[in-house]
Amino acid sequence: MDEPKSCPKCSGKMLLGYLKEKGHYGNSPYDWTPSDDAPFPVKGVPSKRRDIVLYRCEQCGFLELYAPPN
Repeated sequence: MDEPKSCPKCSGKMLLGYLKEKGHYGNSPYDWTPSDDAPFPVKGVPSKRRDIVLYRCEQCGFLELYAPPN
């Protein structure tokens, strides 16, 4: 996801960011989880969960979410 992105709505420049709850600091508390995943991490079982990254258009504000491979 390092390549420059153009907005699909207006062709403006997309900036990389993350979802963050107001009042919390650090990395995003959210991740993408498949619907068949356990409700909590299981020790010794590889996780299918992925961090979420977000792109926002500088011009129109359009948001686009991705869950890239770790």
